[in-house]
Amino acid sequence: MKKNIIIVCIVLLTLTLTTFSCINGNDSAIAMAEIPSIENVNPNKQKAEVPKERPLVNFSYDVGTRYKGFTKTELNKVKSFDHFIAEEHAGRIISYKSLSVILIENDKETDIKEIANSGVFSPAQLALLQSSDYSTNLLIKANYTEKSFHTGALEESIWTPYITVVPEKQAAYAWGNEALIYYLEKHTKEAIANLTTDQIKSGQLYFTVSKDGTVSNAEIISTSGFPNVDEKVKDLIFKLPGNWQPAENANGDKVNQTLVISFGKRGC
Repeated sequence: MKKNIIIVCIVLLTLTLTTFSCINGNDSAIAMAEIPSIENVNPNKQKAEVPKERPLVNFSYDVGTRYKGFTKTELNKVKSFDHFIAEEHAGRIISYKSLSVILIENDKETDIKEIANSGVFSPAQLALLQSSDYSTNLLIKANYTEKSFHTGALEESIWTPYITVVPEKQAAYAWGNEALIYYLEKHTKEAIANLTTDQIKSGQLYFTVSKDGTVSNAEIISTSGFPNVDEKVKDLIFKLPGNWQPAENANGDKVNQTLVISFGKRGC
C-alpha cells in the first residue's frame, strides 16, 4: 500500500515539474520575441520626424461701411471742423491754412472738392456734405497750426477724417455679422489653406443691399492678391443663407445701402 502511494507522488511531482518548465519556456520565448535581434537593428536609421503644424494664416474678415458712418441727420447739423474731432483737440487749434471736403471713389481722391481757409465750412462745402447720397465716401482734410499736446509749442498739423454717409437705420444681416463672418471663414478655409501671411493683401468687396433686402452690384475694389479667393468671397455673398434687413432713412422709407466686406490682411 505504501509503495503505491509513493509511486503516485512521484508521478504527480514529475507532471508538475514538466508543466512548470513548459510555462517558463513559453514565457521566455515570448520575452525573446519582444526584443529585436541585434542583427535587425540599423545603426544608421534616423528617428522619424514629427510633422510640425502649419502656422495659422492671418486672414481676417470684417463687414460694415467703408469709413466711419455719419447720417444725413448728423451732417445737416455740421457747421465746422470741430464736429469731426475731439473737443480737447479742437481747443488746441490756433488757425487754419485750409479745410477741404473731397469726394472719394474706389479709395481715391477725386477732383470733386470744395476748399476753404478757415475751420468753418463754406456754403459750398456744406452743400457737398449734405447733398451726398447714402454710401458716399468723403474726406475732410484740415491743415492747421496747433499747440503741441506735450510741449505747448506751435506746430503744423494735418488731420484727415474719412467718413461714409449712412442711412439712419443701416442695412443688417438678419443672423448678425458674427454669423456672416463665420460663414465666409468656413467656406474659404480650403482656398486659403496653402497661403502664407506675407503673401496676403487687403481685399475689399463692395455690395449693395437693395430696398427689398436682396444683394446686388457686388464688385471687388481691391484684391487680396489671389483672384480665386476674391471670386470665392464674391460668389459667397450671393449664396449667403438667411435675409438682409434693408436700410431706412429718417422717414422710415427703405433705401439702398452699399456695404463693404474687408478680407485678407487687416488694414485701412
